[in-house]
Amino acid sequence: MMINLGAEFGSHLESSEDAIELIDILNKIPKDDFIIDFKEVLFVTMNFAQAYYSAKNESDKKISEINLSEEVTVVMGAADEAVNP
Repeated sequence: MMINLGAEFGSHLESSEDAIELIDILNKIPKDDFIIDFKEVLFVTMNFAQAYYSAKNESDKKISEINLSEEVTVVMGAADEAVNP
């Protein structure tokens, strides 16, 4: 199942609460695989990204990401390395 993150949460993702809410929503959907489409996301904070990866790691769902901009990729990559050393 594909989720358009920008359409659901906006183009600027700043709070850890949004990341946790996203994964909580996915955990309640009776599907196992999700693709998070970052196409419309222009900016993420390290706070959002770290909370996203922490919540993703705690979830039993298979979650992958597509269409990350270069700027978003840098932040998400750094957060992924911080959460998953």
